[in-house]
Amino acid sequence: MAKKETYGQAVEKLEKIVASLENNEIDIDELAEKLREAQALMAFCREKLANADKEIEKILADKEK
Repeated sequence: MAKKETYGQAVEKLEKIVASLENNEIDIDELAEKLREAQALMAFCREKLANADKEIEKILADKEK
């Protein structure tokens, strides 16, 4: 996963992996690698969402002051 990858790019990659899994398009030899990639993408997305949530809360708290 690229360091400067955006949330949208990560979600798109994750959606492609999930679609490939659902359609049985991933060879057994690639399965573990794709699952590790999906896990890393999910962690990246969770972190981005958590950071965005914190930033929004901070903005809203600053606005109330």
